[in-house]
Amino acid sequence: MEVGILTKHTSGLSERVAKELGLYLWDPSKEGLEAALTRLLPLYDRVLLLLSRPPFGTHLPLGQALARKHPNRLLLHATPLFGPGLAALAERAAEEAGQREPREVLAEVLRTEREGQLFLATQEGEKLRALGWLPPGGGLVLSLGFFALFTLEGETLRQPPLPVPKGQLPTALARFWGGRFGGKRPRVRLYLGQELWEERKAFQEALQGLKPERGVFGPLPQVWEEALGSRALLGFAYPP
Repeated sequence: MEVGILTKHTSGLSERVAKELGLYLWDPSKEGLEAALTRLLPLYDRVLLLLSRPPFGTHLPLGQALARKHPNRLLLHATPLFGPGLAALAERAAEEAGQREPREVLAEVLRTEREGQLFLATQEGEKLRALGWLPPGGGLVLSLGFFALFTLEGETLRQPPLPVPKGQLPTALARFWGGRFGGKRPRVRLYLGQELWEERKAFQEALQGLKPERGVFGPLPQVWEEALGSRALLGFAYPP
C-alpha cells in the first residue's frame, strides 16, 4: 500500500530535499490544504498528513476536518514538534513510506517524536515577552549576554528556560544531546538565525563530538526568525 507524505513548508525542508525524499510540502500562501490533499489522493492509497499542534501550528482544525471527510484515505498525525522537529518527522516518514504499511510508518514517526529532543534558544527579550515566555528577571539576564534555552518536554516548552552564556551555546547543545542519546549517533537538524549564522562553524565543531549519522545546518526559516528574532536557533536531534 503506497503512502504519500504531506506536511507544511514551514518545517524548514527545502523544495529540493522534499523532492528527493518524495514528500510533499504544503504552502498555505499558495494553496489550500484541501486542494493539496486532492492532488495527492489519486496518487496514493493513503496520505499521512503531519501537522504541528497549536500554538506552533494553526491548521490542525482543518486537518482534523479533512481526516473526518476522508477516514479511509487520510492518516493525520498532530505533533507537538515544529520547525526542525517537524522536518525530521517528515523526512523519516518519507524514508519509510516505500518499505512499510501506513500504520508502521506512523509508528516510526511516533518513535522519532518520542526519542528525539527539540531545543529553542533566543537572546531577544522582546520576542519572548510578546510570546509570553519571558520569566521575571529574564530581560536582565538576557541583557547580560545570556540566551534563554528552552527544551520541548512533552507538549510544552520547559519553563523557566535555562540561562546559557552566548559563547557556551554550541557546547550546551552538544552536552544535552550527548546525554540524551547515550553514545548513539544521532541525526541532527539545526537552524540558526541571521546573527548566529556567522558562528555556524562553532556549532558544527561542537556537534561533531556527537559523531552524528547526519547533520543538517541551515538558516532559520523566516516565519521562525520573525517570531524568535535573528539571535535565535531551533534544533532537533534523534537516534535513527
